[in-house]
Amino acid sequence: PLMKMDGNSKRKLSKRKDPELALTYYKAEGFPIAAVREYIMTILNSNFEDWRRANPDADLDDFKFSPKKLNPAGSLFDYAKLTDVSKNEIAKMDAPKVYSLLSQWAEEFDPDFAAKLTADADYATRILAIGRGGKKPRKDLATWQEAKPYMGFFYDEYLQKPVFDSRFDKETVVHALNLFLERFDITDDSAVWFDKVKAITEEMGFTTDMKAYKADPTAFPGTVADVSTFIRVAVTGKTNSPDLYTVMQILGYERTVERIRNTIAALN
Repeated sequence: PLMKMDGNSKRKLSKRKDPELALTYYKAEGFPIAAVREYIMTILNSNFEDWRRANPDADLDDFKFSPKKLNPAGSLFDYAKLTDVSKNEIAKMDAPKVYSLLSQWAEEFDPDFAAKLTADADYATRILAIGRGGKKPRKDLATWQEAKPYMGFFYDEYLQKPVFDSRFDKETVVHALNLFLERFDITDDSAVWFDKVKAITEEMGFTTDMKAYKADPTAFPGTVADVSTFIRVAVTGKTNSPDLYTVMQILGYERTVERIRNTIAALN
């Protein structure tokens, strides 16, 4: 066979021995066609990855395929490598293209999510634009299937119930959130916004000096990272999310404030 599969890939395709069904599996997972093509070339020609490093923006069709570079013993199909290649491919796409491909995939495999995406294409595109472009674009997505867990909190129907670190009591979390609401101004730039978060941190007796905290964690009840996480969890339901300032800009003032107030009410 041209490609040999590793154990992980065999398990994933154990019930899909028919080649057409195997391809359907990868389509359902949400691997972009461009990513699959790119990955296949890495296992077909041994010199492809060197060529790609030298030509990061070149069209795949510009690569000169050579039968002489085929591995006579066959190539190992590496699912993890495919995922990594796909993550890089999606990171290179602009937001409109990601929106187009994601919404097409969702129409077939997740109609409810597709309805959310297409109800306001501009809103969805703004979400997908977070961290794109520049020399180091974010690489949050490897497949379209990962998009809803990544960005679902932007839609109220998918917002998860906030769960806070048990190290902090409810009163502490509520105090931080109330202080943030008192100072929150949607027109602030990111620097001013974060200065306010730092001011809240110090007002609560937490620290913005991460080196001092690492040197003696018992000297402070928490850090600016903890305060930021209180706000992040209240707004997104997640401890990890894209840039929180940008998230709030996209959600807007009213929805951001409503989520924080709802969290405070649930904790009281």
